[in-house]
Amino acid sequence: MGEFADRIDTMLVRASTPDGAIAGELRDRDRLTLTFRQGWYDLCDDHDLERRLAVLANLLWVSRTREYWRAFSDVTGQTVTGEDRPISARDVDWRAERDELVARGYSADGRISVKAVGMRQWEVHIAPGTVRGLSEHEFAAAAAQAAGELINHQFAQIAALSNKYYGYDR
Repeated sequence: MGEFADRIDTMLVRASTPDGAIAGELRDRDRLTLTFRQGWYDLCDDHDLERRLAVLANLLWVSRTREYWRAFSDVTGQTVTGEDRPISARDVDWRAERDELVARGYSADGRISVKAVGMRQWEVHIAPGTVRGLSEHEFAAAAAQAAGELINHQFAQIAALSNKYYGYDR
């Protein structure tokens, strides 16, 4: 499925917080771009930003998952909206472990950390004083770094889990 892999590698999804304060764009598997409504970043605080970014992360991952299945459907010529039902105990166990994987990512300066459990429960932690200490652009770059690290951590764990259950070195 070279075409499918190419489409996943170049996928672009967008989402924004319900109030429109923050928008995110996820492209090329692990590249996040954040934008803030004019003047909003200067008025927010660390805690409010944590909460909104966790919401945005969830919305972006939902959008990414939908686009994944849309691309899969296009390539296979069949409408697919989610995973097939597990056909073995091994499949059930793989999914159970996958849904409990904890992925983490950190900005280089350690001010921003992100955590996802099963890519469904999202947490963002911002060190106190970060919003006042970083410009909007610096913050967006640091958050993008943390998000990319989390996504790559998740993909690495999925690969290891798949090898554990379906690999040849068992």
